[in-house]
Amino acid sequence: MEVRNTMHSSSTIKSLLAAGYERLKKAGIESYQIDSQILLSKALDRDRIFILTHRELTVEAEAAEEFMRLLELRERKMPVKYILGECEFMGHMFMVKEGVLIPRPDTEILVESVISLVRERGYRSICDVCTGSGIIGITLAKECPGTRVLCLDISDTAIETARENAAALGVADRVEVAFSDLLEYPADKKLKFDVIVSNPPYIRSAEIGGLMEDVRDFEPLIALSGGEDGLDFYRKITEQSLLLLKQGGLLAFEIGHDQREDVIGIMAEKGFRDIEAYRDLGGNDRVVLGFII
Repeated sequence: MEVRNTMHSSSTIKSLLAAGYERLKKAGIESYQIDSQILLSKALDRDRIFILTHRELTVEAEAAEEFMRLLELRERKMPVKYILGECEFMGHMFMVKEGVLIPRPDTEILVESVISLVRERGYRSICDVCTGSGIIGITLAKECPGTRVLCLDISDTAIETARENAAALGVADRVEVAFSDLLEYPADKKLKFDVIVSNPPYIRSAEIGGLMEDVRDFEPLIALSGGEDGLDFYRKITEQSLLLLKQGGLLAFEIGHDQREDVIGIMAEKGFRDIEAYRDLGGNDRVVLGFII
């Protein structure tokens, strides 16, 4: 989108940012400044540094109108990542859309832990359950070139998004994306894996209503709710994984900050050994993993 330094238009980058700040602040959005800058960057097809260093430049009416359209979406609490249609994860850009959970930086802890063990133990076959946009399975395929990955989800939107991301990131030849209610598809096919990894829904049912509007009203409930105690999917996936993991195989979960002992207990009860937990950068428990002997 062209940005011209002319006096024939009343909108400058500075005036548009000021309008964005005012509207989003009034809407109760704490990140009103950075959100306005990101959305104006999108409307102008320029980076934020350009936006912040060229405040006096005049903006064409078409771009100004597009910015106002994006602002209106954010005013309604639509997450910025959905408005942009993309999200960066571990150095790779993933497409995201409504109906698919937005990737969180916390999940990098899970992926980094699995990458380390894949390289250390020479694992080759990986299954990513509840894949969503595919960030876990696709990143593992990107970072571990000798692997083959099966990404599973019950959401048609997630399956479509993960397939598009696998193609865009050049790993579609090693990443299969399939419809499956948890691990039913590979169980029916009697497949075996070195690694099963999952970031399942883990929020307690009673806590859904208290989530931020951005999450509660836009992100898919199916990807958030883990049942009454938040542990439904850990129980099911752990049970099913016993049939699908090779000897010495790895089961790795992302968990809620207060679920460490519960998930360790679920895995230990099913015979997993050498169970370990890892914290995220905020100091919260975030990953539990163990091995089937």
